[in-house]
Amino acid sequence: MPSKPGGEFGSLTQISDSAFYGSPTIAICDTFFLFVNPDTTNWYTSPAQFSDESTTPFDSLYVASDETSLNTIVGIEVLGQYIWLFSRTQVEFWYDSGAADFPFQRVQGVTVEAGAISPYTIARIPTTANTPNGAIMWLGRDRTGYARVYLGQQTMAAPVSTFPVDGALQDMGDLSGAVASVYQQEGHVFYVLTIPGQAATWVYDVSTGLWHERCALDSDGNEAQLRPLFWCQAYGKTWAADYANGAIYEVTLDALDDAGTPIKRQRSFPHLLTNGARGIHRKFTLDMQNGSGIQIAVDWSDDRGATFGPAQTLTLGTSGNVWPTIYRLGMARDRVYRVTWQGKAQTALMGAFIDIDPVSS
Repeated sequence: MPSKPGGEFGSLTQISDSAFYGSPTIAICDTFFLFVNPDTTNWYTSPAQFSDESTTPFDSLYVASDETSLNTIVGIEVLGQYIWLFSRTQVEFWYDSGAADFPFQRVQGVTVEAGAISPYTIARIPTTANTPNGAIMWLGRDRTGYARVYLGQQTMAAPVSTFPVDGALQDMGDLSGAVASVYQQEGHVFYVLTIPGQAATWVYDVSTGLWHERCALDSDGNEAQLRPLFWCQAYGKTWAADYANGAIYEVTLDALDDAGTPIKRQRSFPHLLTNGARGIHRKFTLDMQNGSGIQIAVDWSDDRGATFGPAQTLTLGTSGNVWPTIYRLGMARDRVYRVTWQGKAQTALMGAFIDIDPVSS
């Protein structure tokens, strides 16, 4: 795509070189473009300083293979000066050696024993307090074949998905079409993992090491796939593309709905136990940002979170120091509280206060 005077760009031109085989992912190391030959054990590169086929044609000898796992190569990415070569069961590392016949060489004796399930989940993470000099995240599988989310730095990696996230992913079936993106918002770096057709998108806050779940609502108010599928940052803003209609959304905390659809927010609290005895739950007080006057639904479960009863409603204050409270909540041995709201308002949930008096039985 050659540049034109004035900073404009020419039209896109499809590469037709016979030594270009396509690739599910593209990476850049030094002045080389790096590609994966789809459904093979091979990967290949462009010439150095590649600009177009006529002046810098592809070299059919600039091809290498996975040398240790002998598996199909799924994707490729670069972190620092290390090339991460993802097969189905492990990751190999290569570097630019400057050799004449093929400019890259494998890092001997080092692999990560976890492959990639979907090439479209391989994403670079910028530098944060938890990821000095950046990192790579991906949806992978270990040698047993179970899906987990991994975070890698230098030539090492470890799973960062929790047991509940692992269980949710492993229950979803085919994950080969999973897509992930990375964006930053007010200092928080988010890895957004979506499996098309699923109502749950799992999001990892790299800055805090915490996971949360996102969804959209359909016309009947049921949870559905999150509409943004691809995320990017440009012009000082964050943008996302709708998977269904291709619309481009600006992602901002100032938006109080999801392109006209209410945003469902829900938070469950930890189990409340009284050493095996029953407890009298005298009051539930919500610690939440006031000013909007919206309603918050509070329900709870007395069977360890298996089922929840009918909700009671609390109303946030329109201003001032308001503490919405529910009284006389009955007795329980093990209770889980949950709050849910869809109001079109700026809200911040700090927590809740519970008054419980244990009894002798």
